[in-house]
Amino acid sequence: MLRVNQQSFLQRQIDQLKAGGWPVFARKVQLFSQLLPRRLLSLIGIIGAAPLVLFIVAIRPFVRLRFGTIVSQRIGHFAADTEAYLCAHDHENPRRRTIDVIGCPEPACNRQLQMMWARTLCLTPRAWLWNILDRACRFWTRGEVHHVKLYDRGSDYRLFLATKSHLGFTAEEHCRGQALLRKLGIPSGASWVCIHNRDGAYLDKALGGRWAYHDYRDFSVQTMVSAAEELSKRGYYVVRVGSIVEEALTSPDPKIIDYANSPLRSEFMDIYLLAHGAFFLGNDSGIWCIPLIFRKPLLMVNFTLLSNFFEKDYEPWFIILKRSWHREKQRFLSLRELFETGLACACTSQEYEAAGVELICNTPEEICDLAIEVDERLKGQWQSQPGDEDLQQRFWATFRQYIPSDRNCDIHARIGTVFLRQHRDWLE
Repeated sequence: MLRVNQQSFLQRQIDQLKAGGWPVFARKVQLFSQLLPRRLLSLIGIIGAAPLVLFIVAIRPFVRLRFGTIVSQRIGHFAADTEAYLCAHDHENPRRRTIDVIGCPEPACNRQLQMMWARTLCLTPRAWLWNILDRACRFWTRGEVHHVKLYDRGSDYRLFLATKSHLGFTAEEHCRGQALLRKLGIPSGASWVCIHNRDGAYLDKALGGRWAYHDYRDFSVQTMVSAAEELSKRGYYVVRVGSIVEEALTSPDPKIIDYANSPLRSEFMDIYLLAHGAFFLGNDSGIWCIPLIFRKPLLMVNFTLLSNFFEKDYEPWFIILKRSWHREKQRFLSLRELFETGLACACTSQEYEAAGVELICNTPEEICDLAIEVDERLKGQWQSQPGDEDLQQRFWATFRQYIPSDRNCDIHARIGTVFLRQHRDWLE
């Protein structure tokens, strides 16, 4: 009886493969792979792909195939790293034809962004298959010649300064976006600013598990209300963006829109709003990379990771930082002390806790001051005071003393002027 059942099972699998062809075969391989330990699956894939790797190497003098996988689960990497790859690709001058096979894992964090990338790149399904082939090529060739890097391309962000965005909206998408703007209460021709605060809600709900090691980057959206109301007075609509948030944005001003909690929120409108806003006011949560790749001015508040400047460069980029209160010393650490203690490169809450440091968020007044400065700079109305440039130069002079020699680059970012005036002790 067992033998008959086995034969029946095998015959059923063969019949399904005959009827469905390659898509059914690929789906069955994927389902089978889920039953195997990851390391064993990787080993089987690397060994099984050896003949394909031999063929890929053989045709390399005529055409070079490269394989890679987009990080489609996190919007920051999905946006900025992909755009950085395209910018770098534009600057390449290969001696032979190169074809990049790029996998896009499902589900992507934003379908609209995925669709727009698909209009620019040749994205392929079944990313797991290309990932195995990528590993096999690297294993058998002992090199990266057949690998295309699509993650952690921060050093290529500087290419954004000299290039245009690779993404664009269709005429139909523009019409849909304008119609939704009117439903949100933003009239035709009006300017708006997108604001965003990082909290733990998105990662915890969208990707599961606890992401507490990122909590040091969080701050309350209510600290942005003063800036939003000031921008409203200056003629802007203010749109709070985000897909999953912990708290609502409350303000009596009708030009301040809590879009993140609106029934009109959609993946399409997330991208449209961020791509066409006058500028972005938020922090280094992944969503900032959407206005980045559309070359919009960035205002970053509650910033912490100073080592980001070791590689990344973008203009215009205006920043104010969280301050570090040392519990034992009962005072704020200076900029120099942040580097000397290693906290300028700290990227987990545990590192600050171990150092006995509490991060103090920017005040509503500090955030508002930065918004005013950028608005006036963009309109050509900003008035500097004597000593402002000296403070700016002192900050970057201290910073450059600690840049690793292999990561030195031009820096176009500016620290908020009023913030530096009020915290001169930070530069001691």
